Amino acid sequence: MTFYGNCIFTSRLCLKKLAVNDLELLAEWSHALEANGLYLSPENLDIGHLTHQLKSGALWNDKEKRFMVWLKTNTPIGSIRYWTVSGQFNSVIISVKIARESERNKGYGTEAQKFLIKHLMENENIRQVQMYTDINNIPQQRCLAKLGFEMQEAVQYQDQNIMRNGLLFTLSGQTFARHPIYRYHNE
Repeated sequence: MTFYGNCIFTSRLCLKKLAVNDLELLAEWSHALEANGLYLSPENLDIGHLTHQLKSGALWNDKEKRFMVWLKTNTPIGSIRYWTVSGQFNSVIISVKIARESERNKGYGTEAQKFLIKHLMENENIRQVQMYTDINNIPQQRCLAKLGFEMQEAVQYQDQNIMRNGLLFTLSGQTFARHPIYRYHNE
C-alpha cells in the first residue's frame, strides 16, 4: 500500500479522493438498482447537491472522506467512504459499494476495505472501525470476519427511509495490530 496525496494505491486498486469529474458517475450509481445490489438502498443523489457538497468540503474533511475505487486499468468500479462516529474522534464507520456488477466477487471490496483500514489505523490515529451490514449479506459478513471484525450486535437501522435488520461489526486497534492479514498479506 502506498499513500500519495489523496490516493491510496494497492496492488490492483486506487482509492482516489472524490473529484468533480466523478460526480456524474456517483450520481448515476446512486439511482441504479444494479449498482446498489441487494443490500443497499439507492441514495438517489442529485448532481447539483453533490457538487455543492464537494465544493463546500462536506465530502472531504477531518470527519468524513469519500473515495472512488478505481481499477489500476483506469476503470472506476465503486466508492468507499468513512466518517467519524459521533462523539468519538478516533472511531469511524466505513461504507463500501462495488457498483459495477461485473466487478463483484473478485475481492475488490475486501481489498479496498483492508487498505483503507490500514491507512486509518497507521496514519490517522483511528483506534476502532465499525461497519454495518444487512443481516442477509453473507458475503460481506465473511469479508469482515476475514478482516478481523467481530460481530457486536444485531441492530435495526434506517437505510434511505427503509428499515433494515442488520449486524454491527467492529475492529479494534488491538485486533488490527495482531491480525495477520494486515501484517503479512500486503498484496
